[in-house]
Parts: sequence; C-alpha cells; structure tokens
Amino acid sequence: MRAKNLEKYLGVEKIYLKLEGTNPFGHKFDRISEVIVKDALSHKSKGLLVDGSDDYINSIIHFCDKNDLGVKIPLFKTEKWKESLFDNKFIIDFRTEKIDNKHQFVDKYCRENNFYNASNQYANKHLSMISLQKIGEEIAEKLGDNISTVFTQLSYGYTVSSLYNGFVNKWVEGDINKYPKIFSCTIPKGNAIFDDYKKNMKIGDLEEYDIKVNKYTRNLFTGEGVLLGDTLKAIHDTDGKIISIDEKILKESVQVLRKQENIILSTEEGYSFAGFYKLAKEGKIKDGKHVIVLNDGKSDLELYRVTNFDRYSKETIVQWIKEWLQNYSDPIQETEDAVESAVKSGFIIIALRNNVPQAVCVVVNLGFKDFIPTYHLGYIATKEGNKGRGIATELINQIIELTDGKLSLHVDLDNKRARKLYGKLGFKTAYYRMIYSAE
Repeated sequence: MRAKNLEKYLGVEKIYLKLEGTNPFGHKFDRISEVIVKDALSHKSKGLLVDGSDDYINSIIHFCDKNDLGVKIPLFKTEKWKESLFDNKFIIDFRTEKIDNKHQFVDKYCRENNFYNASNQYANKHLSMISLQKIGEEIAEKLGDNISTVFTQLSYGYTVSSLYNGFVNKWVEGDINKYPKIFSCTIPKGNAIFDDYKKNMKIGDLEEYDIKVNKYTRNLFTGEGVLLGDTLKAIHDTDGKIISIDEKILKESVQVLRKQENIILSTEEGYSFAGFYKLAKEGKIKDGKHVIVLNDGKSDLELYRVTNFDRYSKETIVQWIKEWLQNYSDPIQETEDAVESAVKSGFIIIALRNNVPQAVCVVVNLGFKDFIPTYHLGYIATKEGNKGRGIATELINQIIELTDGKLSLHVDLDNKRARKLYGKLGFKTAYYRMIYSAE
C-alpha cells in the first residue's frame, strides 16, 4: 500500500506498507502456520503442540480448527499469560515437571504422543523461512527494482533472513539488480542478535534505556540467537542496520501511523514502523522507495450491508461499479439487474473508511441448493488508491461467511492478480464459462 499521507507528513519520497494483517487470520504468522499444519497432516499427526508468541499460537489454532486437528499449548513455569489468553482445553500443564531442557522435553513429548512439534523459534526452521521468503518476493514483484530500504521487526531473525533469501531469489531470476537495505528494529537490549551486533559494531551508547518485559517487549526478548549468523549476514550483505527502539518512540510512531493512514496495528508489532519513523524524523531517510513490513497491520474499514436503497441509491452503486471496475465493467443494464437482485435475495456489502465508500461487493442468489453454488459473486470493485490495502480480501471473507461458502465467481483469464487472490482465499477453477453469442 502506498502511504501518501505519511510521505507528506515525514517528507519522504515514497513509502509503502506491507500489510500482513490481511492474511486470513490477521498476522504474518499465517504464512508459517498454513504450511506447518499441511506438514502435520502429511505426517498423519494426531495434533500439534504449539509454543511461541500469542499471535503465532492463535494462528496455529485457527488453521488446526480448519483442518480438524487437535492443539496443545505447553504451560511452563512463569507462563501464566497463556492461561489468560487461551481456552483451558488447549493447555497442557508442565509446571510440575522437572525439566532440564525445555526444547528436548517438548520434542520427547511430541514423539511419544504422535504430536507435531510446532514450537516457534526452535522447530520447523526450514518451513518457516520458506514461508516468510514469499514476503520479500512479493515486495520485489510489486515494486520492481531500486527499492531503497525494507524495515522489519527483529526477534529471532526469521523474517530478516527470509526477506534476504526472497530478494536473493529475485536477483538470481533477474527481476531486481540489487538488494534493498534491510533495517531490523528491536529493543535496545535483551535481544541476542542485537546484543551480538552491538559487540561487533562497538555500539555502547544504548545501555541507558530502561527495558522491561511487558506486552510490548515480551516477544523480542530472546535468550539465544537461533538465526544469529544468517541474520547478521542478511544485514551485512544488504548494507543494512539494526535499529534500537524504546517504548516512548514505539507508542508515538504507532499513533502517527494510525492517524495518517488509518491503519489498524497493535503497538507490540509496531517496531518496524518505529524504526523507519525514528530515522525519518532524524532526516536520515528522504529519497527512494521505502517498504515497512507490518506484521499485523491492516486497513481500518467498516463493512456495511445494503438492504435497501435509502442510504445509497441503486444508481449510485451502479455508477461506483462502472467507475471502479473500469475495463472489467458490464453494460449498465446488466449491472442494474444484478444490484436489484442482490438487494432482494443476495448481498451488497460496502467498505467504508471514515464513512466514505471505498469498495462495493455484489452477490446474487441463483436459487439453487445443490446443482451449483447458491450464491454468485457478481462484482467486487475498489475505489482508486486502495490497491494493496486488503479491502477485497476483507469483503470476500465477509461474503464467504454470509453465504456459508456456497459461492461461485467469474474471473477474467487475463486478470492474474484477481485469480491469485481468489486462489489464496479458497476458490478453485472448476470450469470455463462459455456464453452463446451466435446470431
């Protein structure tokens, strides 16, 4: 998403936000969870034992539920936070166990009980990196060459290393001529990778920060650098840096982002933007294309269901569809027919930001129960300037829920972007539509 308001506010040439909150369950971790659950199914595991941050655990739970797999969350000493965040049915209490090495203990439990070890940071390193590598590839595919910087959040180093691999892959394929600088943003002390970086770079002016374990910093405190070597290589090879962020600038920056671009983002996932914001305020970032990966960032939208034409007239909705779809629009008469039908027996959903319509989705009821899907997505159109904000994804997810998944759609064969989106959301190509047009 191009962040034009931020560009004016900070005096920076081009800013792009990679909104990972538009993934199915609202976080970058969905990329990893989908692959891990798929791997667990292939191994015929009884369930998954998952440990890590609350966002990662939630993501695994959602994908397991979707695939009818059991989930267990280990509860160790000093981890009371898990009891307050997760249903007790998922918790397996190990607090009374005598444990010398937590990770060996988890591995042993999984082997003995046919559970897949989905503990973040220590298991499935290869799968996790392949999944997150796609972020770097998508950035390169979308923005092309001459990307100046990419800002990301640093904990154990998975995203940093994976971004680097994605850019290397695109460089090998000839899609980019050089790597963007990777800037990793984290707490000033308590992160193993940053601590090692400070020693090598002889940075000694950060010890004054008062860093405590709280909800903003908990996931960034690391006792060991699982990918220390890979992460430092990624930063070194791209001429990047690790940037320290204290709690004050973290909170300030997230508020600026929300106000300027209407982005929903949890404060604890705001370190990547905070690092960019810090350098921009210091005048160290001006020209070029700059990308900020927001782990759970998504657009601030209200979804409104149209049940009559009192608030928005039929003519207004039809005009939006014609203007916003441009080359993919139909004759006015056909669009009017679909809109009238959708109000009576289907669905029309409008996406609003600050009460201003940004997108519209029209679903008609075909009247069948078993022959073909009951509902058909006739139109989904977004206003100019909204590409990359995840609006279409939010609308389609809402429609899937309203129709209980009994939904079909048509997509132009040349519209690769739309086909890719629909595929990610669960749609499969069933047949080619042929319309009689002879005299």
